[in-house]
Order: sequence, then structure tokens, then C-alpha cells
Amino acid sequence: MEENVTTIEAPKKRPSFLTVLCILSFIGSVFLLGASIYQYFTFEKSYPKQMEMFTTQLETLSDAGIDSGFTYKSLENGIVTLEKTSQNLGMISGVNILFAILSLAGIFLIFKLKKNGFYLYSVANLFWLLVPLVLVDFEASMMNALIMGFFTILFIIMYAVNLKHME
Repeated sequence: MEENVTTIEAPKKRPSFLTVLCILSFIGSVFLLGASIYQYFTFEKSYPKQMEMFTTQLETLSDAGIDSGFTYKSLENGIVTLEKTSQNLGMISGVNILFAILSLAGIFLIFKLKKNGFYLYSVANLFWLLVPLVLVDFEASMMNALIMGFFTILFIIMYAVNLKHME
């Protein structure tokens, strides 16, 4: 007599560290999605006030004889960023929203322990870093891109370490 033995594999358990990474990534991506939507609908109204604030601060520094240095350059970059954003608002907001949604989809798949989620998350976030460099201004966006790039690479590495738990 032959016996059919069926083995049932227990579902893979997601490591706590991976759960925490997914939650942090989810919070960050939802925040950036909301910020992109908010920017799209409020930029035109806030643009004149922001531009006035930057130019006033820049004039104050110039009047004090400070026409170089990190703070001065940051204010100049802020003005350039505002001007470029006003010219490309729809494109910038649309691309940011797209990458936020792709990032969230990747996070969801990672949470479900799918390797494809890691690849989707990685590609979306690496390309997302290029948005301000390409659509706003390379020089004006470089500092923010470096800071965001550090955290993006850090999270991708932490997810990569957990690839062994994904299928």
C-alpha cells in the first residue's frame, strides 16, 4: 500500500528588521507623495511669498557685506529652484507622484517578501533622485540630492541584506 504524504511548508516569517524598514519606507514615501500633491495645488499661491522671503534674506546678507559662503549660496539655489519649479511644476509634481507610487508598490511587495519589490523600490528611488537634478537645476539641487542619495543607498543596502528572506 502506497501512502501519499503531503508536506505543508510554513509561510516564511518576515524578520522584524525588514518590517521596520518597510514601515519607515512607507512613511517616507507617503509623506513625499503627499508633499508632491500639496506642492502641485499650492505652489502658485505660495511662490510669491517664498520668492520674496529668499530675495529679502539675500539682500540682507548682501547689505551686511556677505556675498558668498554656504548660506548665501543656499539662498541663491533656493531662488533658482523656485524659478525652475514654477516653470516645470506639472512635470515635476507628476514625476514625483509616479515615483512615490512605484516606491510604495515596491515596499508593499517587499513586505510580502517578494524580490521583485526590492528591484522596483531600488529603481524607482534611484531614478527619483534624478528628478530635481534634471528637471530643476543640477547645481542648485546637488546638496539635496547628495543627502537624499545617502539615505536612498542606505535603505537599498539594508533591503539587499534581507533579500535572502524574499522569494
